[in-house]
Amino acid sequence: MRRHLVALLPALAMLGACAGGVPVSQEVVVPGGSFADVRGEARLIVRSYVEDAAGARNEVLGAECAVTSSLYSTRLVTPARLVVPNFGPQSPELRFDCRAGELHGTARRDVTTTWQYPPGYLAGPVPWVYGRPGLYGWGGPGWYAPGWYGPAYPVSRYPNVFVRLE
Repeated sequence: MRRHLVALLPALAMLGACAGGVPVSQEVVVPGGSFADVRGEARLIVRSYVEDAAGARNEVLGAECAVTSSLYSTRLVTPARLVVPNFGPQSPELRFDCRAGELHGTARRDVTTTWQYPPGYLAGPVPWVYGRPGLYGWGGPGWYAPGWYGPAYPVSRYPNVFVRLE
C-alpha cells in the first residue's frame, strides 16, 4: 500500500481540484513606471488544467508560463496572480505559453472594458426616480434623488486565464 501511495505522490502534487481552485499565494508584478500612459494596474489569476475523459477539469500546479504582450513579458508558475500595467481600452493582448513536463498549452486574453455606474443607478431618464419639477410635486429645478445620479466611467480589466494543457 505504501509503495502505491509513494508512486502517486507526484501526480497528486501536480493535480488539484479545479472547482474552487488551489489558493493563490504567488504574485508576479510587471512594473508600469517606464510607460507614459499607464492608468493603474490590472490583476488577473492564471491557472492551468488538464481535462479528463469525462470532461472534468483538474488543476495542474507548477506549470511554468511565459506571458508576452507587445509591450512587456514575464514568467510565472501556476497558480499565480498577475499584476500588469493597465492602459485602459488600449491595453495589449496577453499571450500565455505554459508547460508542465510533457504537457503544454496556450491561451490569449484581451482586455474588457465596461462602464461603471454609481450604486442604484438606473439607465436613461426616469422622471419618477429623478423627481423632475412638476411631477407629483417633487423637488425643484436641478434636484435629483441622492444615490441615483452620478458620473459613469470606463473600467478595463483582463479576465482570469485558464490554460488547457494537453
